[in-house]
Amino acid sequence: MTQASQHVGFTRSGKAVQVPIFSDEPKPVLPPACALFTPADHFDAHAVFEYLISRELSRGATDTRALLTYDQMSTAHKSKLDAEWLQAERLALSLATIFAILDHGKSLADRIFQD
Repeated sequence: MTQASQHVGFTRSGKAVQVPIFSDEPKPVLPPACALFTPADHFDAHAVFEYLISRELSRGATDTRALLTYDQMSTAHKSKLDAEWLQAERLALSLATIFAILDHGKSLADRIFQD
């Protein structure tokens, strides 16, 4: 079965960040296009999903499925990153706090999610 997905943002290199929807998988898996992601692309996708999680929580989210999916996608992208590389990227982008990472994710998220 082909997995449907929703576009939620772009990486700095212009690759689409997507979240699967209507999946029969027990937990979301990275879309096939993610096979072409560089570590920087995975970092950007992770930041987008972290922003989406914080956005949902700040709105008093009641859809735990959406939150769980965003969290699983964030974790899946972050798992593709080496800890040393992750730290170096955060330093290179001056992202010292989680709030800076959330702002980075917001800047890459689709306009529909930026409010």
